[in-house]
Amino acid sequence: MLSPVVRKVFLLLSCTFLGLICGTLYLYSSYSPQFAMQLKYSVSNSSSIALCGTIGVAFAGPLAGIVVDKKGYTISLIIGGLSICTGYLGMKQQYDMIYSSVTLSGFFLLLIGAGSTFINSACLKCCAVSFPSIRGVATSLPLALYGLSALFYSVIASIFFPGDTSKFLGFISYSSVGIFIICAPSIMVCDYEKARRPRTSVDGRVTKHAKIETKTSESNLSGLDLMKSHKFWLLFIITGALASLGQMYIYSVGYMVKALITYRIVGGNESLNPSTDEIEVLIQKDQQIQVGLISVANCVGRILSGILGDIFSQSFNKPRSMLLFIPSVGLAITQLLGEKITDFNNLPINSLLTGLFYGFTFCIMPIIIGDTFGMENFSFNWGIVSLAPVVPSFYFTSLFGTIYDSNSQKDDVTNRMICLMGNGCYNTIFSITFFISAFSVFIVWVLNFGSIFRHLTKLRSVEKPLPLVEDVIPLSEKRS
Repeated sequence: MLSPVVRKVFLLLSCTFLGLICGTLYLYSSYSPQFAMQLKYSVSNSSSIALCGTIGVAFAGPLAGIVVDKKGYTISLIIGGLSICTGYLGMKQQYDMIYSSVTLSGFFLLLIGAGSTFINSACLKCCAVSFPSIRGVATSLPLALYGLSALFYSVIASIFFPGDTSKFLGFISYSSVGIFIICAPSIMVCDYEKARRPRTSVDGRVTKHAKIETKTSESNLSGLDLMKSHKFWLLFIITGALASLGQMYIYSVGYMVKALITYRIVGGNESLNPSTDEIEVLIQKDQQIQVGLISVANCVGRILSGILGDIFSQSFNKPRSMLLFIPSVGLAITQLLGEKITDFNNLPINSLLTGLFYGFTFCIMPIIIGDTFGMENFSFNWGIVSLAPVVPSFYFTSLFGTIYDSNSQKDDVTNRMICLMGNGCYNTIFSITFFISAFSVFIVWVLNFGSIFRHLTKLRSVEKPLPLVEDVIPLSEKRS
């Protein structure tokens, strides 16, 4: 029989490594060109399929939250595991049979995205409830491997399956099954034991008489009551602003690399063809470097936010929401760098910082949601808040593409659009997004100090001097 400490460690490790499965959705960009070529999809078709995966992640959030909060971890894990395995096996079969159907491919990727959310929701709440004293660190670990998953699988693909998309899709599917079989049982056992302990609170504290104490008046809010909370809307706006800026950069950095390298090598030299194979190889190599840097920094940012959150909360007794100044100010700096960087050799600095602050945001925010609104409906509440970046991310990414296309011209050799303006191809977008980041800094200030300001205003109104007696004597008595 394993000791409680060993079981706790194994539970934490299980939740952590399940994060590898959840992050496989973002591998799509690494094999999408080959997948699209095999099935004769256009670039537009491939982008539509990718959007289906993003929709699966986002809109499965509230549904997965309800399942985890009301039914426990087991059902959510099973739904997630089956969805991911079905999605990858389906895509492999479709690739092998050369069965072209954008709708079917989009459905498979939607299953993968939704399955990722179901597993991630179960792991997050399991860590948050099982490790209340180190909640930040505990929840940061599965989120960290979520962010590192793309790099992990990409390295394996480049070593063992170079150019073999079919075997790579099979490996993702079979490895997901293996990781799930090893890691899921300990979480299911935890779920079973939790169901047998009705006297244990949702925050992991054993209470007398089965009474659950709430830390604040806003604890355990959900549904319409959640929507009435001004803190919910502040957190929703902050999440939407910060996460969408990070996602725009992640989705667009490849075009930034292409613009900067093309301008650096070709420049005003008319003898060089901007579409030569050598330049394309250099561009692709640097794009992979930027993605790798973002992935590593994303992982570091998630772990760092968990550690700092626990130190800030436990040692200094300060709210974790104060730490939101770090990513909001940090992403404001990255917008300025994105506008000013003209040499592709300096781009890794911005990629590292963007990945760091984006990862910091997506790890600290769910913990703040749990601290603010309680753990009873944590998964559903975080599922709702995680919808915030969907619309702004799509808007800013589309705006980046529109600006880039407007500055492009047709290449006579390849008959394709190409931009030769360097960072002038896109830097207008960063002038816009800087104001969004500055606005997020203001909203973070309101979240942390707005109530203090309102309290001081009320005190000033109470401390007004009392009126003189002669001022309150009726006019008729004064005349008499």
